Amino acid sequence: MQKSFIIFLVPFIFVSCSTATSYQKPEDAKATKQWGVIEVKETVKSMSHSLSVYYKTELKSGYFEWRSLQNSTSEHIDTKLITNEILNQLTKDKVPFVDTTVREHATKEMAFGKTGMVSSDSRLSVGKFKSPSHQIKGEINEVVNYESGNKIQYITVTLFLVSLETNQIVWSEQTNFFKKSKVEGYGF
Repeated sequence: MQKSFIIFLVPFIFVSCSTATSYQKPEDAKATKQWGVIEVKETVKSMSHSLSVYYKTELKSGYFEWRSLQNSTSEHIDTKLITNEILNQLTKDKVPFVDTTVREHATKEMAFGKTGMVSSDSRLSVGKFKSPSHQIKGEINEVVNYESGNKIQYITVTLFLVSLETNQIVWSEQTNFFKKSKVEGYGF
């Protein structure tokens, strides 16, 4: 009896201690009820390409600065993930960006370099900051309806490129998603 119990227990321990996690390629992702990989990848792909083409064919110069993407949906959406992926792709496409959030720290380093305590070969030079000529900002919005046990979402991701010199919106792009998912427990 004790031997058969141990034979039963050993495989149970191995199965219960193993992880059920596996990795997949993002391209192989399946649709989910929540905002997921498909929406992020499609947004990044369409927005990055469109903005890169606009920069290379219309603007041809200047620096971009990114402002936070606003999530106005009922879902938790990691807007920083979308932002980082778009910035990464645009940087690969040689679209130039500036990060004005590091100016204060850089200014302190420049001032410290002038004290004579920093070697001349690594001292930061004054007067080399780049100013953004355009700002990218955006929003994620949705309309949600419930029909016959289904949740129907129309989600839009919109990006705008604004000229800082004129305050004119010079480019915009939108990616749309129409999702339909079964609502669990509907009709009770």
